[in-house]
Amino acid sequence: MSKENLIESLKELGRVVVLAIIPITIDALSSGNFDIKAILVAGAIAGLKFIDKLIHLNEPKGKAGGLTRF
Repeated sequence: MSKENLIESLKELGRVVVLAIIPITIDALSSGNFDIKAILVAGAIAGLKFIDKLIHLNEPKGKAGGLTRF
């Protein structure tokens, strides 16, 4: 595993977290409280995207990589 692959995977994690913060914050402001389930689901999705990207980048050239293998 190279440092560049890890950095690219962390960037993907950051992108998903930033995109997930917006609707969670809007919902929290409208309802008056944070829904811990929504935060956990968004965190799980971000974690899966991180793992998928890391596996994809570490596959040899010419092979499909990632969690779903396509």
